[in-house]
Amino acid sequence: MTEYTSNTTDVRELSSSVISLDFPDGEIIEEQKAAFNHIAVLTHKFDWSSDDPEFPSIQKIEARLAKCYILDHYGGNRYREQVAYEETKLDKEIMDVKDNMGTTDPDEEDTLVRTDSKSWNLNPDRPFQSKLNLALRADVMGATD
Repeated sequence: MTEYTSNTTDVRELSSSVISLDFPDGEIIEEQKAAFNHIAVLTHKFDWSSDDPEFPSIQKIEARLAKCYILDHYGGNRYREQVAYEETKLDKEIMDVKDNMGTTDPDEEDTLVRTDSKSWNLNPDRPFQSKLNLALRADVMGATD
């Protein structure tokens, strides 16, 4: 299972204003995983692979989102407004990717597009079946004047 798609070195470079060169990769990877999960929840796709046409875009968005998480966590209050603005912008980009995704998940492939109607008046192949009790019909019992 994929835990993150972005390059840790790219996230380190994007976050260089806050973290030092000897900052542990494990801490960066933790933020990458959080960013990946955020993207997966919004797109409803948890199995990103390099074969997906949206993959390069998702990688870039994930790296920038991980940078936001690092700035928020280690940068303190001075980055709050910038982080909030950037996260809103990235959420919109994620939704744009989701709306334009060319791939489908296995559940979508099995979706029925059309079913035949069960009603006899909408489906000519369906025979008419009366649910009325024939004993109650006037023409069966004889008409009374």
